[in-house]
Amino acid sequence: MHKTWRQGWGMAVLGCLGLAGGCVPGASSPEMVGGAYRADVQFREFMPLWREGWQWLDDNGEKVRYAYEGMPLGGYLFVYFRNPGDEPLEVKDALLNGVSLARGVAPQGPLPKDPHGKYACSVAFSDLPKDQIDKLLAAGEPVWWKVEPTFIPPGGLAELTVRLRRDPTVDRLRVTIPVGQDRTSQTVLRTGREQPRFFSISFSPGLGCVHAYLRHPSGKGLSPRRILVNGQDLSSRCTIVADEAIDTVAVAIDLEQPLVESTYTIFQADYADGTTALAGLGAWPTDMVYGMWGCHTKGETAEEMARGFLTDMALHNINVFMSHCPGPGSGFVRSAEGQKMLESLGMRQMLEWTAPDRNPVFYFLTDEPDANDFLTTGLDPYKRIGSLGQWLVERVKLFRRHDPKRTPILLNVDNTFKPENWYTYAQLADIACADPYYQEGVQSVWGSDPTNMGAYLKPTYVYAVGEIYQSACGPRPMHLILHTCRFDFAPPEFAYRAPTPEEKRIEVYYALAAGTKQFSYWWYTPDHRYYGVGADAPETRALWKEIGLLGAEVRTVGSLVTEGCPAGLPVKAPRLLWVRSLLAGTDTAIILVVNDNHASDRLGTVVKPLDKARVTVQLPAWLKAQQVFEITSAGTQDIAWSRDGQQVTLDLGTVHLTRMIVVSHDQGLRDRLQQGYDQKFAENVRRLTAAP
Repeated sequence: MHKTWRQGWGMAVLGCLGLAGGCVPGASSPEMVGGAYRADVQFREFMPLWREGWQWLDDNGEKVRYAYEGMPLGGYLFVYFRNPGDEPLEVKDALLNGVSLARGVAPQGPLPKDPHGKYACSVAFSDLPKDQIDKLLAAGEPVWWKVEPTFIPPGGLAELTVRLRRDPTVDRLRVTIPVGQDRTSQTVLRTGREQPRFFSISFSPGLGCVHAYLRHPSGKGLSPRRILVNGQDLSSRCTIVADEAIDTVAVAIDLEQPLVESTYTIFQADYADGTTALAGLGAWPTDMVYGMWGCHTKGETAEEMARGFLTDMALHNINVFMSHCPGPGSGFVRSAEGQKMLESLGMRQMLEWTAPDRNPVFYFLTDEPDANDFLTTGLDPYKRIGSLGQWLVERVKLFRRHDPKRTPILLNVDNTFKPENWYTYAQLADIACADPYYQEGVQSVWGSDPTNMGAYLKPTYVYAVGEIYQSACGPRPMHLILHTCRFDFAPPEFAYRAPTPEEKRIEVYYALAAGTKQFSYWWYTPDHRYYGVGADAPETRALWKEIGLLGAEVRTVGSLVTEGCPAGLPVKAPRLLWVRSLLAGTDTAIILVVNDNHASDRLGTVVKPLDKARVTVQLPAWLKAQQVFEITSAGTQDIAWSRDGQQVTLDLGTVHLTRMIVVSHDQGLRDRLQQGYDQKFAENVRRLTAAP
């Protein structure tokens, strides 16, 4: 679904308003650059999927259905400003329609002494007068707010983000940034004007090139007239490709000097119709993560245990060891020797606390805040989602203070208060992560309300979560965790089978189509009632093998995926083929095909192959097909294709389950991808396919 900005502009106003809660005493007032209100997008087609497993009961003693057709949603308020002074600037408050956010989003009682202790915040806990509370509610009810970077360097740009629970009932939002006791800057934003947006932004390994993708509210691929990075006009260093028939415009920015890693970077695109897209995010290389959670305890020593499960993961093309590792092996992995072992296997790790010397790929901020929001009993259940948001904002700052390298931070959101949870937390951390566990949803339906099984015959749940989350988190990268364990539950709980290889393959393709740039799987651990893929059972071995083959497939095109973005290329295909597309830079497209004639139940997955399948894709006017080839777990493969103008027809033959086709103007692309496959994955695939 197309996503737009609602944006208004206001002239920066400087004055002596006597406002407290300042930044640096005597500092210059911030210069307002612009701002926007971006409303959440409704995805009504996914509403049948949203059910809850909680014990919150209605007046009839039945579980509350939190999601319903036409349910109200909220959005994000973004304001961009510059520090014009000669000293770093720390913003400690912002005013929304004249009301302090620092006092308005207030904690529930005294803060815990433990710096890691959780606490809930809400407008409902504020001691502000009722008239000021009413102003905040009319403005949309702030849930959490933040300014990035925390310390704005002299001349630097910053982004204020405010999560609003509901669409504002007023048509203008006045945002004020106070500095010291007597200086302010403010801007007034109109909430009803739709504007373009950056849907995805990614950085090259050396941070010398940026791939950005823009969408305009018209739904057309309109080219911006100017691109700015951190306030500097870099239009002359941009390659911009646009086709009005395609909803997404691709921009490649060739920077004169590479960005400094972790620098918070503000992007701006100005259009001829007077509209502007603005976005900010940290500059990190966008890596293709293919991770695994969990471990095992096989072995006499911690080192033997770690070597066993890490070697097995590397064989299955896993490149990041995530977390949740019970047993002695976990301690070894965290040691210097464990770090060397990871490096020797071509793997990195996620850490749950700062250790810059270990070169983590990212830090884990916390797990499933939405599930913990339900425990904020001081709030009406309908107002609980996001109550841990302000604590998490402060927790990000805590990580930053202890990590001079400013490693990116990942926040995983669960499946509570659906679908509002994904919107609420999407912009809080550097990497937006979700765990759309399809099999867990199916197990819950069978165990409590099997009448709803119709919505769960396919892994649509994964695509639905990805679509919603990408719409809300962009241009930040999205990470999706997929489910890989059997439910070894005893009555009265409902036991359920392990995921099938077919389900997992479809889920990976759905996730790619939604826009994920990173994957991981939960989990590997075998000696648990959640029986992971490290177990020695026929169904888990088959699943683990498929994950390894998928890893070779996905990571072969990893650089294209991480620099890419979903785009709506016009397609003609048989009714039972599900086809989506990605743009990958300014010269390549990826076509993702899934055989839609499949269904899953308690016994497994049934697939009816589709014969003589042909797909015709309308390429953007700027993309001239020079190479068309397929990506499989065996590397790059030939495919029969033909071209008629900008239409490319793919003769797929028999489609059993999935197909991935690359269409490119780059005549050297296939050779480079095959070379990478041969070096990194071919031997692993040979060993996996040779295994019984």
